[in-house]
Amino acid sequence: MLQEVGNTDLVWAQFERSLTEVFGQQLFTVLAYDEASSRLGRLHSNRLDINPIGGLKRVTQSRWSDHVLRRGEVFVGSTREDIKGVFSEYEVLWSIGCESVLNIPVRKNGVTLGTMNLLGKAGLYDDADIGLALVFAQLAVSPLEDQVQRLRGLEDPDFMEQV
Repeated sequence: MLQEVGNTDLVWAQFERSLTEVFGQQLFTVLAYDEASSRLGRLHSNRLDINPIGGLKRVTQSRWSDHVLRRGEVFVGSTREDIKGVFSEYEVLWSIGCESVLNIPVRKNGVTLGTMNLLGKAGLYDDADIGLALVFAQLAVSPLEDQVQRLRGLEDPDFMEQV
């Protein structure tokens, strides 16, 4: 498993609570990113039924991966079509009312360590305070750093979703 049960579980739960108060998301996930292996690993989810902890994704060349992972820019998707363009499981997300997304890259010294992902109703993040989102991202650097090292040490499963 990518994340061992411990203090980071409490940290992500507090992030979730605080981000919900500010941004009002329905779905919150945290992913660690290892550029060397081109993988994302899920560290936290408030919907384990659709986004289990420990799930791995293979990162492919895409507009989203270039924008968020390589350039480290926040991605705001406002519509169902935006969700469809980014997530292979878009129909599941639509079924729980997630029609917009705020992907917040977590970076240190110009290197992306992971993302915090907030999903909610259509248009929810159109007027989001991106500066505040980036403050949350900086607070997430420390708990994400050691998780990237763990991600590097994992073997590839037989199947990995692609983003």
